[in-house]
Amino acid sequence: MTTDILDIWVNYVTPKSAQAFLGDRANAHIPGYLGGDGSAGVGPDALLSVMDELGVATGILCPGLHHGDTEQLEMAAAHPGRFLVALGVSDPSTPTRNVRRIRELASNPLVAMVRVMPLATQVPTNAAVHYPIYAACEELGLPVAINAGVPGPRVRSRVQHPELLEDVLIDFPDLTVVVAHMGHPYEELLMNFMRKWPNLYVSCTAYSPKYMDPALIRFMNTSTYRGRVLWGSDEPWFPMRRSLAEAQSLEIDDEAKALFLGGTARRLFDRTAR
Repeated sequence: MTTDILDIWVNYVTPKSAQAFLGDRANAHIPGYLGGDGSAGVGPDALLSVMDELGVATGILCPGLHHGDTEQLEMAAAHPGRFLVALGVSDPSTPTRNVRRIRELASNPLVAMVRVMPLATQVPTNAAVHYPIYAACEELGLPVAINAGVPGPRVRSRVQHPELLEDVLIDFPDLTVVVAHMGHPYEELLMNFMRKWPNLYVSCTAYSPKYMDPALIRFMNTSTYRGRVLWGSDEPWFPMRRSLAEAQSLEIDDEAKALFLGGTARRLFDRTAR
C-alpha cells in the first residue's frame, strides 16, 4: 500500500526572505537550533525535487496574508496536486481587513487553512483581534492552525500558552483547530484537550519526531485517537528529509502511521479532493 504523504508546513524561501528571517535577532539561532539553513532560498524546483525524492505528494506553503500577494497561490496552481496554501496572519491589528482578505481567497480551493502565529506577532491566541478571524473561518469551514508552546525564537511564549486555546475551543465549537509546532512541553494538557474537543489536532511541525513525548505516541496509536496528530516538517528550517525519516520510524501501527503522515491532513485541508 502506498502512503499518501502530505507535509502541512513547507516554506517557499527566497534569498531575500531568508535574509529578512535570519536578520531578525530573535531568529538568529533558529537554523542551527532546528537543523536547517535555507539561507540561499528554496524555489519550487528545489522543493519538488526533495518532495519527489521522499515520496511527499503534497506540501502546504505558508505565505503571509498580504493584500495583492498571490505568488504562492500561483505557484500551487502551476503544479496541480503538489501544493496547497495556508494564509498566515502576520498583522492581527487589522481584523476587518484580514477577514475581508480571507473571504476573498477562500473561494480558491487551493487555500487549505489560516495560520495564527502568536510567537511572530506577540498577540495572544485568545486576543479580541483574532476573534473575527476565528468566526470567519468557522463559518467558511477553514481550519485554523495556531502556534502553541515554547517557540524557537527568543520571544515571549506566554502569548501562545496552550491554556489560551481553551477560550477559542469553547467560543468556536465548530472550528477545526490545529496546534502548530507541537505545543511542547504541554503535550499532556493538549491530549486532555483533544479528549474533550473532537475538532482539535496537534502537529509536530518544526519539532523532531524522534523526541515526541512517548505518551503522545501511545495516544496517537490508540483506536480512539489515531489521526489526531499530524506530520509536517517546516522545510527548510527543519529539513523535510530528517523530519520524515524520523516520523516513519515511530513505533505505531500502519493505519495510525498513514493517518499521521497524510491521511488526516488530506481530509482536513485538501478542498480540491472534495
